[in-house]
Amino acid sequence: MINQLVVANTGQSMLSTILFVSVSFLVLLLALKKFAWGPVVNMMQDRENKIASDIDNAEKSKIEADKLEKQRLMELKQSRTEAQNIIAQAKDTAENNAHGILLEAQEHATRIKKQAQEDLRIERERMIDEAKKEVADLSIEIASKILKKELSANTHQELIQTSIEKLGVEDDE
Repeated sequence: MINQLVVANTGQSMLSTILFVSVSFLVLLLALKKFAWGPVVNMMQDRENKIASDIDNAEKSKIEADKLEKQRLMELKQSRTEAQNIIAQAKDTAENNAHGILLEAQEHATRIKKQAQEDLRIERERMIDEAKKEVADLSIEIASKILKKELSANTHQELIQTSIEKLGVEDDE
């Protein structure tokens, strides 16, 4: 009977042990759920949200970088266009200035040429007048030597005028 009691006692104690272990396990699970599982789940949820946020930020950064690159390329293209326009304007300005300088130089040369021609004409007329006076004086001297007489002032003036008129006719021919 003791054998039966020991076996019965063992069976009852095994059942109580199983029951105790099961209840302890359930209490442990409830405690883990309340104190450990919530924070672990919250930590995992926070990590998931952070990773999703990082992925979204990376995509936004990539989109922003693409946008900035397109903007930079567009600004570079505009800068090149502006540089070409500035070069073209500078070239046009230089050509216009060169053309203006050439025209001014030609006008200056023309003015100098006209002034030289005018100076030459005036000098020629002065020399002709001087030559006429000298010829008149020489004519009077020759005439007075030929006539061996002194001429009066009126006769002298008429002789000069006649000589000048004859010289003027000869110059025109």
